Amino acid sequence: MSRRLSSLARALEIVPAPEWERIEVVGIAQDSRRVQPGEIFVAIPGFVTDGHDYIPDAVARGAIAVVGERRVEASVPQLVVPDSRIALAQLAAAFYGDPTRELFTVGVTGTNGKTTVCHLSAHLLGEGRTALLSTVALEERGIHAVTTPESPFIQRFARAALDSGRENLVIEASSAGLALHRTDGVDFDAAVFTNLTHDHLDFHPDWDSYLAAKLRLFQGLKPGAAAIVNRDDPAAPRFIAATQGRVLTYAIHRAADLRAIEIEYHRDRTTFTLVAQGSKVRIELRLPAEHNVYNALAAAGVGLAKGLELAEIGEALRTAPAVPGRHQTLRAVTGATVIVDFAHSPDSLARTLRFLRPRYRRVICVFGCGGASDRAKRPIMGKISGELADFTILTTDNPKDEPPARIIDEIEAGIENTNGRYTRIVDRRDAIRRAIEISRAGDVVLLAGKGHEPYQIVGHEFVPYSDAGFLRDEGLAE
Repeated sequence: MSRRLSSLARALEIVPAPEWERIEVVGIAQDSRRVQPGEIFVAIPGFVTDGHDYIPDAVARGAIAVVGERRVEASVPQLVVPDSRIALAQLAAAFYGDPTRELFTVGVTGTNGKTTVCHLSAHLLGEGRTALLSTVALEERGIHAVTTPESPFIQRFARAALDSGRENLVIEASSAGLALHRTDGVDFDAAVFTNLTHDHLDFHPDWDSYLAAKLRLFQGLKPGAAAIVNRDDPAAPRFIAATQGRVLTYAIHRAADLRAIEIEYHRDRTTFTLVAQGSKVRIELRLPAEHNVYNALAAAGVGLAKGLELAEIGEALRTAPAVPGRHQTLRAVTGATVIVDFAHSPDSLARTLRFLRPRYRRVICVFGCGGASDRAKRPIMGKISGELADFTILTTDNPKDEPPARIIDEIEAGIENTNGRYTRIVDRRDAIRRAIEISRAGDVVLLAGKGHEPYQIVGHEFVPYSDAGFLRDEGLAE
């Protein structure tokens, strides 16, 4: 695939020089170390380094043109733009032929539930007809990426999906991805807002910035696109007011376009009646807890936006498989239940523990917090586990460049002011062994934080590891 530099310049609203008609661009790069001959290099001012400083290196590696926010000394055509990140997204969409215009494209944002909503939506739309860009989907391909990849990856993925006959595309849209314009240039037909709670305040300077990033998905919707909003969330009015899309609300506790009533919660499943468009259908969902009822309602909203009948939506939800690392249940050799879950924010940990507490004899919680990220949530999560679990083991979870003991110290500052019993075991494997060792039939061991992840990030290295895999390999659970 190639595009003339002149056509890419026009996509950036730049008048091309006559000679640009003869220059063929074969790809887009934003990392000078990975430039291939014939590609266009986009120089992005970063958090630590400035891509403009690497333009000479990119040209030496064969970049045929460069895009940047200022001119530098270079022997190739330069396209100067106000914002390189926005330009990168516009270039990517133009280079790959705007594939999302031909796909039914869904974006899902919010603090918690994004991955599950994405997977439920993909199942509902038809897995053979739907491409999925989510945290778990990328990990299953062996790609250790951020939740929302850079815009060239998204557009290349969308083009491949379209060329392979897919009709739909579901994208997990993180606040960082939205703030960094990674989904600019994506033509969304539906957007979902799940909820907004404390998380990622390391990346965003304050709560208002975090909210503003999430709102970008809805502000960019075209008229007629579906804006699917959790009306039970306090932030719902902001999302409804921000969009020119067709609003479709869902709720459990408030009046909404889609509602769940007559809910019955079980340890391993949930049954409820889905009410929408003057009709109702009974659902048996293979996912437990209230937050998964919300996730199912959000996915049902995607189905309605696509034009599916309520009966079709109900049948799809009944057959939806569990999502790896999302309330994944195993049986310990001691007879206890083990749950592997991605709960890594204060709200998600609290919701999970509140669900488990009345349903098991004793709750043992094993968790840590990620390094080089939102330190403010560490004592909050410690306090939550101290109050809601019977016993907590504080351990390691992707420490990165931080000393694990220091991270645990900050979690411990929250738990030590509760009456909760706890201990510290830095090595996650040893922590899990200890949790299983002290468990008994009727207990539940919650391994929180890592969920589906097949690695532990130590320094800058992705060390192979998974909670579920470790349990099975050690013969601790199956």
